[in-house]
Amino acid sequence: MNITTAIHSQRVEARLIGDSNAYRSQCSRRLATLRKRLGRSNPKRYAAHAPLTPENLAQDPSHAQLLLLTSERAWAHAMHLKSLMSEDPTSASGATKRHIISRFHKAHKHANELFELLSTAESKATSTDCLEAAAYASSFQGFEAIEKERWEMALQAFAISRIVYSVLSANVKSEALQEQLTEIVDPSIRFSAYKLQLPRSMDIATIARQYFPRDKRPRLVAELEKLDVHVFAEPMDTDATVAGTVTSVTWRGRTAPVEEADISVQLSDAQTAEAAYYSQDQQGSTDAFDAVLLAWQNAVDSTRKAIDERQAEGMSMAEQKMQNLQLTWTVVNYSMICWRVGRNSVMISNIMRRPKKEVSGKKIGHLKEEVALYDAILQSLEQITNLPGVAADEAFTTELNAKGSFFRALRTSSIARSHALLGNRRNALALFHRAHQHISSTLPLLPTQPPEPSHRGLEVSQTDARALQEQLAGEVARYRALVEMDKALTWPADSKVDFEKGIVQWPPKVQPVPVKPLFLDIAWNFIEYPGTGTVKKQEQQQAENVAAAEEKKGLLGRLWGR
Repeated sequence: MNITTAIHSQRVEARLIGDSNAYRSQCSRRLATLRKRLGRSNPKRYAAHAPLTPENLAQDPSHAQLLLLTSERAWAHAMHLKSLMSEDPTSASGATKRHIISRFHKAHKHANELFELLSTAESKATSTDCLEAAAYASSFQGFEAIEKERWEMALQAFAISRIVYSVLSANVKSEALQEQLTEIVDPSIRFSAYKLQLPRSMDIATIARQYFPRDKRPRLVAELEKLDVHVFAEPMDTDATVAGTVTSVTWRGRTAPVEEADISVQLSDAQTAEAAYYSQDQQGSTDAFDAVLLAWQNAVDSTRKAIDERQAEGMSMAEQKMQNLQLTWTVVNYSMICWRVGRNSVMISNIMRRPKKEVSGKKIGHLKEEVALYDAILQSLEQITNLPGVAADEAFTTELNAKGSFFRALRTSSIARSHALLGNRRNALALFHRAHQHISSTLPLLPTQPPEPSHRGLEVSQTDARALQEQLAGEVARYRALVEMDKALTWPADSKVDFEKGIVQWPPKVQPVPVKPLFLDIAWNFIEYPGTGTVKKQEQQQAENVAAAEEKKGLLGRLWGR
């Protein structure tokens, strides 16, 4: 019958409509059309309809749609009332809440009736149909328990849905089953567990196993164990991905405990993916990075979700739990960025290994690809500096800047080679000189010891940097000679090489250098330099003439200015 797929497709259409009340009207129209087609319409509007029997389901499985549409109509009505309450909190009266509970109860009643009919042998239903009907009915029971604030009952109901959907999705790959788990069941279990103040270290699968009502649903337990014998067994310690194996993370000498079970599981999966990557032979393939990057991305998503939940609960950033989550956020993001840089570096290496006997157009295209990948690496380094706690670590920031200069040198050298292929030797010389400046500033700041194995994407050793520096120094000397040859052959005799305000000066200009200027200024009045004696005699003669003229003036002349 594909109950879950049918319900999922109808709810997807409801999301496109964007209104639960419109979905409710749509269910009513489909229900009336189906009753008319099956000959079960009632001429009296408010008269009770004839009950369904297992024989009806055996003759035509479309009869099951009658109960499904009735349950969906009640569920849509309840969701419409909840949306009205969220939009207008003043309308949240006791009568409205009771109406919502009654709609969820009606949805559970009809869904449970369908499960009881399918459980009989006369209906000729498969075990998968029975399990899907049981999970579907239990979800409505969980919604009703949440509205009544009966958290343990809600956990028991959603535990049934969680285990049934998990077993079915393990046997049959279905998008509808996965979305039921991720969008409805898992968030409801996590919310109910939070209300019961269960430890956050318990993952959702463990909570579902503990709260599954085995004694009340023996027939359901038997059907589940037919599909998976170990469905209720606790995971052994020898399993590869045991929940909670990663109990702490370390960042720059600081350790923080991992209290969230989901984050612990994702970190364990990431470590397993890293071990699988290092164990394989083709580590130079970009496809080998996909599993590791996906595992770290899941860890990042789980950490982000945990931080958002704590912020929604009103937890401040100064609390210890939030600080631990922030440190975990830095660790998982840094690891994912390092692996991303490693993949880009492998892609650049693969581009460089291509045959050299190509036309210049293809070579320039390959160099453009290298520059784009180097830009992505530099953007990744910029993302690291924005992580919590990185800006305050001066030593780590200095190391990141040094590695950024290393990749800028590689990027600039790729651009220089593209100019060289186009015949722009002056530009190539200027760019090679700039790349050499970048790598020269990098060498003193690089660490002497390599980083941890999980951070090989950002591993830049002094040996590699020194080799690049020597290579760029050779390129600068080579293109200086080529530019000088071009100048001698084609340029005018009085021309000079000047690139972008003196990035490269060749030949070097002769500039005056001051030699003890302060000493020369002091000695000027005491040293008679050649050619200055005549000037001093003339100045003395002029001073004597002025004094003699003043003496010749009499009293009346001085009074009248004569």
